[in-house]
This record gives sequence, structure tokens and C-alpha cells, in this order.
Amino acid sequence: MRDRADPAALPLAFAIFTVIWLVLMPLNKTVIRDVEAEADAYGLNAAREPEGFAMAAMRLSTYRKIAPDPLEEFIFYDHPSGHERVRRAMIWRKENLAPKAPSSQ
Repeated sequence: MRDRADPAALPLAFAIFTVIWLVLMPLNKTVIRDVEAEADAYGLNAAREPEGFAMAAMRLSTYRKIAPDPLEEFIFYDHPSGHERVRRAMIWRKENLAPKAPSSQ
């Protein structure tokens, strides 16, 4: 390489970019997971159907690990795990929906 404009520097530039991206990827996925968790909360508040939300999260487990290790989730997942989504839905239900009175028939 003679200077910055030399095309021979292109593979080095790609290598540097790749290393930087690999280092920053878990941070990027963490930000996306937080945004997705906020979207889940918005959906629960709008629909008020935590059981349906939890059922959908469980059905997604057919192609996705339902309860990954924390390190695995940190590195690879860009959405909250199914376990975390179901847990948050049940907490939302406990905090926001009054228990239904048994019907007397």
C-alpha cells in the first residue's frame, strides 16, 4: 500500500470493518432487544390480551430456543427470549387485569 487511495488497502479496510462490527454486534442487539421489549409492552397495553401474547411467544419456540443462556441471548438474540416474553406478559396480567369473579350458574 502506497497511500490511502491505493485499491490494495480495500481488503484491509474490510477486515477492520468486520472486526469492529463483530465487537459492536452484541451492543447493537441489546439496543434492538430493548426496543422490542418496549414494543411488546405497548402491544400488551393496547390489546390487553396477555394470554394470547404468551401463547404466540410459546409458538415461536418451535424454531427458536425458548430459554437461552444469558450469554447466548446477549450475543445472538435481537428479540427477547420466549421465556422473558411470557414472564413479562404474566407480570403485566397480574398488575393490570383484575381477577375474574367465578360465575354462579
